[in-house]
Amino acid sequence: MELYYILGLPLLFAVVAVTGLLGLKLLHVADRLTATVVFGLILHMAAEFAMHPHEPIRQGFFYVDSLSIWMLVIVGALYLAFAWTSKAYLERDTNIRYGYLRRFTHLEGRFYALSHLFVWTMMLVVTVDSLGLMWVTIEATTLVSALLVAFKFTRTSLEAAWKYVMVCTVGICLALLGTIILYYGQLQAMGDVLPLNWEFMKVHADMLDHDVAKLAFCFLFVGYGTKIGLAPMHAWLPDAHSEAPALTSGLLSGALCICALYVLLRATAIVMPVVGLDFISSMYVGFGLLTIALAVPFVVVQRDVKRMLAYSSMENFGLLAAGFGLFMPLAAEASLLHMFNHALVKYMLFYTAGTIMETYATKNMMRIHGMMQQAPKTAMFWLLGIVGILGMPPMGVFFSKFYIIASFFQAHHPYLGILALVLLAGMLIGILYHAMRMLGGKPTRKAAGELMGKLDSCVLLLMLAISGVVSAFAYELPYVGTLLTEAAKVVMGGVQ
Repeated sequence: MELYYILGLPLLFAVVAVTGLLGLKLLHVADRLTATVVFGLILHMAAEFAMHPHEPIRQGFFYVDSLSIWMLVIVGALYLAFAWTSKAYLERDTNIRYGYLRRFTHLEGRFYALSHLFVWTMMLVVTVDSLGLMWVTIEATTLVSALLVAFKFTRTSLEAAWKYVMVCTVGICLALLGTIILYYGQLQAMGDVLPLNWEFMKVHADMLDHDVAKLAFCFLFVGYGTKIGLAPMHAWLPDAHSEAPALTSGLLSGALCICALYVLLRATAIVMPVVGLDFISSMYVGFGLLTIALAVPFVVVQRDVKRMLAYSSMENFGLLAAGFGLFMPLAAEASLLHMFNHALVKYMLFYTAGTIMETYATKNMMRIHGMMQQAPKTAMFWLLGIVGILGMPPMGVFFSKFYIIASFFQAHHPYLGILALVLLAGMLIGILYHAMRMLGGKPTRKAAGELMGKLDSCVLLLMLAISGVVSAFAYELPYVGTLLTEAAKVVMGGVQ
């Protein structure tokens, strides 16, 4: 029953919020209460599952194993962070010169409704039991998030939403074609029993035809790779992240793209026994490193603060793809941990970037100087976030990046490991250059002053702290190590 409450409460809140039945104060309270209850239920389910990891939950069209639980924890954590920071962000946005809601406060209920609906669709992605239903829910995330990207209703936001829908729809159509081909392969080999059911197909994967499975994987990889933001199918990502509200950008970068990666990993587990490890691994590693390589020059010449963070997300998604592509236990566990770390730190960074934009009434980093003098509190969070996402110790991202890079050498691919290190160093130099210019120097633009409140500051600090503690002591913490290990087995092709 827990699963139904987890999926039902966000949908119920979205319906109530869009009707306008609640006043603004009650809306904020209900928003926080809903997310807190949902995340509490997720943690309770995760704890129970860690004690019985070999017993997946099967309820109707839903299938939840350790990988699903790990993804639910990530989505739920961002959901909770969104709920406890949204009030402060929206209140600032309605009262300052740069906020897009300053003249349209009645849109807050609509924004809440769309955001909770967006989280609900992502939770559906990681809990349904069929590759067909996974495709449907991924498409649903595209439709809902496109409305959030266009929420400002400016020319640039509408253009970004249009590009997002067009590029992702093409990708999702290719993923649909791959799903159809895989279904054709199932009909040939297994009949029409449990069509596209993940658990059934994984057990009987060796019955699939090699050529059909390989063709299906190619379409699935390109299709879902578009949604992930892998190069060269990444064109939508910088625009969408830049134009969406900062709260939405955090959800897009932290949760949505890894949901698409989750579906791709599920499909990969089915076709791997037939297609072979070498071909699949080369696709993952090749496109992953290519994504990082294309992100580096764009970061160096970037001027828009949120676009810079979007290209940083490309770097991390590329590293995730390469890490999963090694198909080693250490790499799989490190990549899953990196999903968690990137989600928390990137949400914190997008929130801080949105605050900086409100403080200086611009997105252009070249016009922002002297943050240490004018807004030292915001500057501190910006510096902590930048240090965190670049993987400097003792931040959580350091541990996951370190183990992914170490996996290249453990897998006897030292040249690829060195290449990944060089590319990551290029990202570090580019991002640090822009970040330090913003923090130092003489102020050239009047700032609105400190805009972060006590509550949102505590939430952001807690996210950084949790990322670091979980990464440093993953196998010493109760339940975390077991859940991580079991989720990695699913990624590696194990059946629970």
